[in-house]
Amino acid sequence: LSVTVPAAERMVETARRVGSTLMMASKFRYVADILTAREYVADGLIGQLVFYENAFCSRVDMTNRWNSDREVAGGGVLIDNGSHSVDIARFLCGPLARIQAQFAKPVQPIAVEDTARILFESESGAMGSIDLSWSLHKEITSFVRLYGSRGTLEVGWRRSRYKLEGQDDWVSFGTGYDKLDAFREQLEDFATTIRGDS
Repeated sequence: LSVTVPAAERMVETARRVGSTLMMASKFRYVADILTAREYVADGLIGQLVFYENAFCSRVDMTNRWNSDREVAGGGVLIDNGSHSVDIARFLCGPLARIQAQFAKPVQPIAVEDTARILFESESGAMGSIDLSWSLHKEITSFVRLYGSRGTLEVGWRRSRYKLEGQDDWVSFGTGYDKLDAFREQLEDFATTIRGDS
């Protein structure tokens, strides 16, 4: 909701006091395959969640971008992409009990970090890793992988799928990440809330 806990608490308190709805805008909560993955995890499809992985790593020239200007953005890839990554982790794994972030050696000549890794443990005991980079490209087809005691689930850029223990084949359940559809769903939810229909 904000950069600091006190600021977020003020927002929540103000919303309560004036009787308004306070919403966080996170496009990934509106990605159909993320929503399906959340249902599958909650229903125990892949068993007890053990490992979580997320990677947002792609080479992008950040030398003249606003989000690499510390005065404007406040930080680098960790605050820019990491906010989405941690939100997805909380959405799929539940509340986080412990979290740690590390910065890698800089690649680009910018004043903020361009590569970072986040490690966490959820309250349910799942362990997670998140890789973020504007300077390294991970050639992987999925951006989220969930490993459970009964199988593996992937949410991908172009398709999503799962494979249960003892099965030879993956089962597809979606067409991957659709940015425009996610924003459309987010805006529709916002409009529905404003109208009081939610």
